[in-house]
Amino acid sequence: MKRIKGFLTGKKPSSSTETKAKLKRTINQMEVKIKNYQRQADEQHDLARTLLRGGNKQGAQQALKRRELYLTQVTSSYNKISNLQRTIDTLDISADNVTLTQTLSDAQTSIDANIAAASPERTEEVMMALEDSIEMVSDMDEALTDTSITEIGMDVEAEDRISQQMAELEAEIASESFIKEKKEPAVSSPISSSTGTQSSATKEADKKKLEEMRKQIEEGLRS
Repeated sequence: MKRIKGFLTGKKPSSSTETKAKLKRTINQMEVKIKNYQRQADEQHDLARTLLRGGNKQGAQQALKRRELYLTQVTSSYNKISNLQRTIDTLDISADNVTLTQTLSDAQTSIDANIAAASPERTEEVMMALEDSIEMVSDMDEALTDTSITEIGMDVEAEDRISQQMAELEAEIASESFIKEKKEPAVSSPISSSTGTQSSATKEADKKKLEEMRKQIEEGLRS
């Protein structure tokens, strides 16, 4: 059936398959011979019994000798079948080894291809290129987030003038806060209005103090 299938599919059986088929046919033939030898041995045994009953002792002995020859052929045939079967088993093992060897060879080819695609040198090269790429992206990101193009460039004198203006603004704000606190209405108390009201001389003195404080702040910022 396999040979017919191989013929129809265009595939030629392997030598190992053909050899196994021959061995199995030989075993079948040997089994047929064993049955014949066994049948003939039984016939000779029956003949020896018949001859011995008839008083033909010599004929019975000859029949038993022939029976012994047939039994020897039976034993020999069984030994041959054992050797044939062991040969078949060895062929199976060798075929498995061939398949395993071919599979391992294919695996080795795949491994070699993978090593060629990702060798230590190639891996190191890729990692170095990746590191360079990451560094370039970092530099690009740093350049794009640089705020130097939005900053106004100024000389030293302009920066000094701005610092002086900042000091004057801070002193002015401090003076306004102080005046605001002074102008807040006082809480009513049983003290007479004459003692709770500031005189014009006191107000003038407060203004002078504020002016002095402002000048002190400015001089402290300039130093």
